[in-house]
Amino acid sequence: MLRTFLLLTLFCCAYTAEPLKIGLICSGSVTDGGWNQLAKEAIEQVKKELKAEVSILQKVTQDKAGDELRAYAADGYDLVIAHGYEFLTPAAEVAAGTTMKIAVSGADVARPGIVTLDFDVSQASYQLGVIAGTLTKSGKLGFVGGAPIPSVKACYRGFLAGARAVRPDVSVAEAYTSWDEPVKSKQQTEAFFAQGIDLVYHDVDAASRGVFEAVKERNARNPAKPVYVFGCVADQNANPICPDHILASAVIRLDATFRAVAESVVAKTFAAGVVRENLQRGTCVAVLNPRLIGTILTPEILAGVERAGKQLVAGSLIIPGE
Repeated sequence: MLRTFLLLTLFCCAYTAEPLKIGLICSGSVTDGGWNQLAKEAIEQVKKELKAEVSILQKVTQDKAGDELRAYAADGYDLVIAHGYEFLTPAAEVAAGTTMKIAVSGADVARPGIVTLDFDVSQASYQLGVIAGTLTKSGKLGFVGGAPIPSVKACYRGFLAGARAVRPDVSVAEAYTSWDEPVKSKQQTEAFFAQGIDLVYHDVDAASRGVFEAVKERNARNPAKPVYVFGCVADQNANPICPDHILASAVIRLDATFRAVAESVVAKTFAAGVVRENLQRGTCVAVLNPRLIGTILTPEILAGVERAGKQLVAGSLIIPGE
């Protein structure tokens, strides 16, 4: 197994005599520009604010996660965040035999002994859909995800609902490729463009590079009929590959969630259950590309996004489930 271990240590903790020891387990590269990199940056912020001792494991496979969790427990760690839906089962198995606290990111179901962190990006995705439904010329949109897991499917449903709220006849093609193979995501995005799709929303982590490359190359070939893309999880609006064609990103503010979990361990209030993060809590939000505000993103579009956000927060607008 390819394993990279990063150990970040400070010598005191703001809350206890000994520094809080936190482990982070990631399924992919912490330089993926998305889900895993966001977790690394969030836990480093927690380390700074709480003066904790933090270690990060990347590219951990599901079948090895249990061993890594047990190793953390043996090393006296107070908390481990297993960052990925695929870690839910091994985390629950390990939790039954340890006093170490375990949280699982990206899971939406409760398991005994662990905290699951459900990031509902469907609402922010709805707001992106409002933009897409307003701007599309062809009435054809595309969504490419890394895998059809619940959190990714929720992004698709939100995007579809938002687009159809402003243009009922719009279609949203749906495809799933890979989290870390840019070639596959690029090929899928190119296939979308060949079908007449002019706006694409992705949730593919490191494979997003392929999506952005497809957008850049398509616009270079046919600048008169531009295509656009939406980012996901991290704020990807300034990605250097095609910064003028990334309309907005659906962003998860992981640092606030990770800090809250860590503080609950310090305060001895950590309790098993599901923590639901969403637009209402200000942790899953739509961030528009400032480069495009006032031009492509007109005042009317901004008003539509804001209106949808208020309705979602108030609960007067509900995104359909599966």
